[in-house]
This record gives sequence, structure tokens and C-alpha cells, in this order.
Amino acid sequence: MEFYRNRKKSVNLILMCTGIFVVLLLIFLYGLGLFTDTISAKLIAISAIFGLILAFVIIKKIISLSDTSPLVILTREGIFSKVTPVSKAAGLILWNDIIDINLNKVGADTLVTLTVDKPDHYIPKIKQKLSAMAVNGIEDAQGNLPVNLTASELDIDAQELFTTITSYKKQTHIT
Repeated sequence: MEFYRNRKKSVNLILMCTGIFVVLLLIFLYGLGLFTDTISAKLIAISAIFGLILAFVIIKKIISLSDTSPLVILTREGIFSKVTPVSKAAGLILWNDIIDINLNKVGADTLVTLTVDKPDHYIPKIKQKLSAMAVNGIEDAQGNLPVNLTASELDIDAQELFTTITSYKKQTHIT
């Protein structure tokens, strides 16, 4: 089973990021003293840093619009996802290693959280593809690895993704 990018949702995300970028640009110009005659180095630095990060994200998202491959794939062996950096870096997550699936509200997004039982198998792969700093302390209190999936760019919502993953896991007779 495969889930693809919803182009309309992706474009909306890009437009929202572009709006925030414009606000950061105005803050940058304000910090330069364009609207007042006062220069604020802190405002310039902060808005420039966040603006550059956001510009990178916007460019990356625009490039990803041409990718027509599925973002989430459910197979008999496990789940493969490209919707978050950690899920993409983990690669195929085996159904046997997933001990729990939950919905979590984080800010304005609802995430499907896969609790993975064998973090020692996945963390080295994640560290290889992401910064080691990004995965330090990623394990929960029980020593499991939480892997979040977002439906913000998928053609279904988070509740449907959660229901589909849960039922697909049950269909494969793996509990």
C-alpha cells in the first residue's frame, strides 16, 4: 500500500513558509534601520539566520514537488516512510519491531508515532544519515525509539494514516 504527496497540501505549506519568510525579511529590514534610523544587530542576526534556514526549506520543498514516488509504503515486512527526516533515515521499519502506534498532537500537526522496540538496529542508520546530535537522547524512558510520521503532505489525514497503518499491521498477523 502506498501513499503519495498531495500537491495542494505541499503548495499550501510552501506558501505558509513563504509568508513567514516575508515577515522575517521585513524584520531584517527593520533591524537594518530601513523604517527607523535605529540599527539592531541582534534583530538582523536572528532574522537572517532563521530566514536562511527557511529559504533552504522552501527551496527543498519546491524541488521535492517534482518527486512522484510514494512518501509512505506499507509492505508485508514493514513500513518505509519519507515524511520526516528520522523516518527517512531509519529506512524500512519492520512490523516485528513496532510495539505501539499512537496519534500525538504536536503544535498544529498531528503525528503518527511508531514506537520501535529495537533502537540499536535503527539508530546507527539514522546517525549515518543525520547528525549524531539529532539523535542523541531520542530514545524514550523505556529505551524505545519513537519515529514520527506526518500526514501534512500526504493525500490522507493523520487519523486515516493511523487507522490504515494499524489495520495493515493487524492484517499481516503481527502483533
